[in-house]
Amino acid sequence: MASSTRAAKIAAEQALASLSGLTIDTAKELFAVAGALQQSAQLRSLLTDPSAAVASKEKVVASVFGSKVSPQALGLVNTLVKLRWSATRDLPKVTEQLAVRVVANASTDLNKLQDELFEIQQVIASESELELALSSSRASVDQKQALVAALVSGKFSQSAALLASEAVASHAVKRFAAVLEQYSNWLAEVASESVAHITVAKALSSEQLNRLGAALAVSFGRKLQLNVEVSKDVVGGVHVAVNGEVIDATVLTKIKQARLQLN
Repeated sequence: MASSTRAAKIAAEQALASLSGLTIDTAKELFAVAGALQQSAQLRSLLTDPSAAVASKEKVVASVFGSKVSPQALGLVNTLVKLRWSATRDLPKVTEQLAVRVVANASTDLNKLQDELFEIQQVIASESELELALSSSRASVDQKQALVAALVSGKFSQSAALLASEAVASHAVKRFAAVLEQYSNWLAEVASESVAHITVAKALSSEQLNRLGAALAVSFGRKLQLNVEVSKDVVGGVHVAVNGEVIDATVLTKIKQARLQLN
């Protein structure tokens, strides 16, 4: 991934993280936007042209997507088109990745969702004719999605079923199983970002853990898995690290800060 797209992807993820109330329906809207962008080279070129005025791009976005998606999704697309992309194809790919992140964040059990997606991958991999049918260019997307629906209906969660259905329409790679694997990798990224590594001087009670978990959920905008480590290096207080972001409220750190202020 080239530097411009890498920076744009980070900015896009930050913009997504700042939003609240995102649902499976929001993910469906973003998948639809990604699909439209992938299918139209002209639209991609218009929305990724660095020389084009932002107002012009927003006008195009409103014209194409305004009546089809929610205000939140529309605002996010407007944010995306303001960013600089290394290649036009990077815009739909990152939009698709954001859709998967919304599914992950909306899930009540991300571990279960990952397991379900892996199970679907295994089912497809064990049936060569089925995998061939889902990767074939002869069948329409609607036909493939109907086949996937018959395969997963009533057996998997709504989130897993949506990802399996959207994998059929994805143009990221040609093979259905490979798209599912890509989605699994993106889910894993979100999972790693949703773990709070906590270091304390002594074990926390259940009540303290619940209070800390609730406070961190408010701070980071999502529920976090709490991995707690007791360390003699911590005099008191708590040290929290979430995806590289650190909250250091230990006594030792406060003492060091006080000393620096006195010097």
